[in-house]
Amino acid sequence: MARLLRYRAVLFDLDGTLVDSYAALADAVNFARRQHGLDELRESTIREFVGEGIEKLLQRAFDGQVPEGVQSVFERRYDEICCTESRVLADVESTLEKLTALGVEMAVCTNKPSTFSRKILEFLHLAPFFRAIIGPDLTGARKPEARHVLQTLEATACLPVDALFVGDMPIDVRAARNCGIDVAVVATGSSTSEALRASGPDHYLDRFSDLVEIVRDGAEA
Repeated sequence: MARLLRYRAVLFDLDGTLVDSYAALADAVNFARRQHGLDELRESTIREFVGEGIEKLLQRAFDGQVPEGVQSVFERRYDEICCTESRVLADVESTLEKLTALGVEMAVCTNKPSTFSRKILEFLHLAPFFRAIIGPDLTGARKPEARHVLQTLEATACLPVDALFVGDMPIDVRAARNCGIDVAVVATGSSTSEALRASGPDHYLDRFSDLVEIVRDGAEA
């Protein structure tokens, strides 16, 4: 069956695509800001800073002037709460189960460090679905750089032409385009539906579960 699927491999972004960890990120950012006498930021504001890695997140949260030691403070706090303050997004677990049954190879390609990503996915019981969980610390690159995505794809033993990237931000579309991989987007993260459609994805998911039919398209019943 897997040989006849439209996509034999699916790569996923993490935050805003598979899980909602914005509360944990906001808590850790504001914890770090309080250490420097700064007011807390709204979670909705911090949500807009997410997607390009911890360094970018903190630069935005500290107006481009990140005090020494802030990243360590942020990471210690985030490590304490990242699991209990994260949740699986709607339809994700059931969709991953169906894709597994179809023989689809799956991996996670995220700009979050792999240690945090694996810890969260293991806590939420999603880790067994994936051949690999790859953060920028393992590739020396980050989305939208092609190297980050292609190294993640290697874990699936599939070619770019047989793969689909699934994300929730225009940066995910750019990352997929940089490596010749088709891309689907879902508006469950920080980007609006309008921004995602304008980024020119191959597929727009009204619901995460729509992914199953997109992957199956072209396969025998």
